[in-house]
Amino acid sequence: MARSLPLDRFQEATLLRLRDHLPFRSAYWGMLRAQPCGALTLHSSFVDVLPHDFVRDWEIVKHKDALAAKVVATPGVAASMSATGMGHAEFVALGKRFDIASAMSIAVATPIPCLFAFLSLYRPADAPGFGHADRSFQEIIMPHVAAAWHANRLHHVEGLKTRSDVLQEGFAVADQHGLLHASDATFGSLMSLEWPRWRGPELPRLLRDAMNAGHRYDGRALSVDAAPHHGLAVLRIRPRDATGRLSPRETEIVDLYREGRSYKEIAVFLGCSPYTVRHHLRAIYDKLGVSNKVALLHLTSRPRSS
Repeated sequence: MARSLPLDRFQEATLLRLRDHLPFRSAYWGMLRAQPCGALTLHSSFVDVLPHDFVRDWEIVKHKDALAAKVVATPGVAASMSATGMGHAEFVALGKRFDIASAMSIAVATPIPCLFAFLSLYRPADAPGFGHADRSFQEIIMPHVAAAWHANRLHHVEGLKTRSDVLQEGFAVADQHGLLHASDATFGSLMSLEWPRWRGPELPRLLRDAMNAGHRYDGRALSVDAAPHHGLAVLRIRPRDATGRLSPRETEIVDLYREGRSYKEIAVFLGCSPYTVRHHLRAIYDKLGVSNKVALLHLTSRPRSS
């Protein structure tokens, strides 16, 4: 399933398969990060047979979620509670609102420090509560579920790379807080063009800000697009067209230069002096990081990305 299903279908299909062995009515699956102060930051979320309002409402009361705190404190160990046993009126109300009488949850560590993949399963009042056998099964299956989920993200990135007809184009999957979860080799090498000291896993702030605002990031050397997928974002990165850094007049001069025209011919065509043309060319060299005509022609002759 990890290699055959697209990114936006894997979690739903996995839960459907899991129901055959561990009955539950609804589920909450995602990633969260434990802060040094003990606070939990949600990095991705997927709900099954629950409205999206559930995530919003849980975020409001998560600091009182005893079940979440317990499973994060003991990774790999499943825990279960009744809605009324969680001890807070907010959770009793949450359970009534979303038809949750009992909950079972587990969190497993990921390769990223302090980041956990969690899976919470819920049953209504007319179903038995979760018992020892349910918790044991969840403890056995969850490491495999988490590994397959990670493999699915990697496979999605590999598929995008295979289908791309642009040589210098990279792909990655990040979460809503700009934490990188999967990427191809091209992504890392291109990132170094814009941020030479970047090593991950957190994306640079300027890129995170653009992604959260729903904008494409256009930097000095790179363009990055982000498409949302169930609390995650698929990033596509490519070098900016070199001439995209030039003014309209500078671009016009480069185009004429590529046609083989001399300083004087360009000056006559534009109605200016050869000195002005030379001044523009010096500025062009500085912007593109080249020092001679051969390098300029080589750089600006590369096929432009669409």
